[in-house]
Amino acid sequence: MKMKQVTGHIALFLLILSISCTKQPVSLLILQTSDLHGHFDESVAGLAGYVREQQQLYGKNLLLFDTGDNLQGTPGLYYYSHVDTAEKHLCAAFFDWFPYTAVTVGNHDIEAGINVFSRVYRQTEAPVLAANILHEMTGETYFRPYRIFHRKGYKIAVLGMITPKVTSWVPEWLRPGLDFDPMTASMQYWVPLIHEKEKPDVLIGLFHTGAGSKEGKTAGKENAALWIAENIPGFDLICYGHDHKPMVQYAINKENDTVWLMNPGAYGKQLARAEIILNSGARCKAQIKAALVDVSHLSPDLDYLSGFEPYFRQAAAYEQQPIAELLNTMESNLVFEGPSRWLDEVHRGQLELAGEDPGIRADVSFASALRSDVVIEKGPLDLKDFFAWFPFENSLCILEMTGWEIRQYLEYSYDQALIINFDTAAGILYTVCRNKPEGERIKIHSMADGTAFDTGKRYHVVMNSYRAQGGGGHLSKGLGWDNATISSRVIWDSRKDMRTLFMQWEASRSPISADPLNHWNYE
Repeated sequence: MKMKQVTGHIALFLLILSISCTKQPVSLLILQTSDLHGHFDESVAGLAGYVREQQQLYGKNLLLFDTGDNLQGTPGLYYYSHVDTAEKHLCAAFFDWFPYTAVTVGNHDIEAGINVFSRVYRQTEAPVLAANILHEMTGETYFRPYRIFHRKGYKIAVLGMITPKVTSWVPEWLRPGLDFDPMTASMQYWVPLIHEKEKPDVLIGLFHTGAGSKEGKTAGKENAALWIAENIPGFDLICYGHDHKPMVQYAINKENDTVWLMNPGAYGKQLARAEIILNSGARCKAQIKAALVDVSHLSPDLDYLSGFEPYFRQAAAYEQQPIAELLNTMESNLVFEGPSRWLDEVHRGQLELAGEDPGIRADVSFASALRSDVVIEKGPLDLKDFFAWFPFENSLCILEMTGWEIRQYLEYSYDQALIINFDTAAGILYTVCRNKPEGERIKIHSMADGTAFDTGKRYHVVMNSYRAQGGGGHLSKGLGWDNATISSRVIWDSRKDMRTLFMQWEASRSPISADPLNHWNYE
């Protein structure tokens, strides 16, 4: 009888012990920003208030992530990147104020230059994750590839990556010694390693790549989030950005598991939000519900405003510096209609500024408007107006192109619906024949000075560095050039951002009329 009692007590003790060792269900909240492009001003004070409110509700169970493109886009950001380099960088201060749990890297962060992004990320308390950015010489990761976060006995793995197409947009001199692996190859290594070594309860991807489509052979393309969700098993949630398109959706992967994807869009107008319930005893360990939250009209967080007021004040003084006088209003959207003040003034400046001596002066200019729906009113031109005109820190490049290639380039450009990819030309006189079949729409009459245009001759063509690296596909898709060919055709690079070059040039010739050159027309 006593033996039965002892056995019963042992069984009861083991049952209680097993229950006490079982992890209890836990509710996590994931919040995500992306593509803020330096918009750390009053416009995101409502976002700050929402995050603080949710932090009070969830405590340590709230994880705040960002998926890149924060270091280019506003005058204030440029000021703390290139002018006042002693103060803690505005972006690092923003990340640390909340604080963020982890961030990844975008192409515009790399384009800010290695001196800038290295300084910002050194100052940032949150781990910076990017598994496919490597040291060129050693093959080791430049940033931390992933991070494990522990919450109430559960392990949350977070893996960061960037689109490898960054090499097509950012000159090597801005990213010296860095290599960018295809996302497919990198994931095939890191995802199994994380699951085998760390045995996480949930795996989250922080990716600077757009949604793209489910079809495609690899994730080596620019926008690959959907492809990854379906073809790389192991993820529970993918937080992505880059394409500026707010979206919440789910996909079913090869193992018939559900993978949630979310993208808050750009400029902090919305947050992406995912509620995750982790239950070790359930068949489906991670239950996820994702949504977008509009924070653009929420009441501003007063602590945020007061904390960043010194930054805002200094940025305002910087961007209000007078540069020149503009005699005529310029509108970016008019570039589709024909020769425009907005774009022809860019052509005029590029032809004047590119090159260092008569031997490598530009014969032809290619350019597009970099943003839609922007109007610069006639009157005083302040520094901030040049950021509206030239929002990114592109340099100027001269490439060698044959006359035939110039014509094919314009054929490709005419098909582009996005304003940033709709290039026009100056330095040549040409007609766009809209009713002609593809391949016959561009008719080049002569050079702008009336001399003959020769399809077999090599010309010096100036364009911004984004395009000269292959951005937009004009060189790769339009002309069929590979990366080696693109690199070999570049014969000059300003190594100085064209916004600064244009500010100095326009200041020297103020007042500016920005009259159209009328080097092309529609038929």
